[in-house]
Amino acid sequence: MGLRIITEKILLLDAVDATPLDGSTGGRTYLRADRAAGYSVGLDQMVDAVEIFADCAGSDGNTALFNLYGYPQPSDNSKPEIGPALKIFDAVTLTLGTAVAGTGRLFAEHFTGTDKHTKTIGLYDNALGGNSIAKMAFDTRGLRYLYFEPETFTTLTDIRFHVRTLELI
Repeated sequence: MGLRIITEKILLLDAVDATPLDGSTGGRTYLRADRAAGYSVGLDQMVDAVEIFADCAGSDGNTALFNLYGYPQPSDNSKPEIGPALKIFDAVTLTLGTAVAGTGRLFAEHFTGTDKHTKTIGLYDNALGGNSIAKMAFDTRGLRYLYFEPETFTTLTDIRFHVRTLELI
């Protein structure tokens, strides 16, 4: 059994969400209605897992802090997503390395945070000072959306998340 890449979706975030999801503030609850489309990536039903890596406009050692949520797929596809947002990876620090991703852009070489997912989040090629491209991967069965919530950028102007959707074959 292996994995096949279905799609690669790119999500560009160029602003910090000043009001994070908190569960109770109007417009910032964990309910589906408060999911901001500009911070989300939709997942097809056949997606079993994702692999995520990132690049940014910044310099070696620059960091960003974000949270990652998942919105569950409804059990009955005729209904809207039933939510709520479930935290997958909490207080994730992304650190840029020296691997070039394009003009003025570098790949993230390190992710660190607190795993809140029901399955383990795998971190690969994840080493500070390793001149590598760090990747995170996890099971997405049962999820309809991933929601990236940026908290702080340290001298970065944006983050481009590359989300590869994977299917078991």
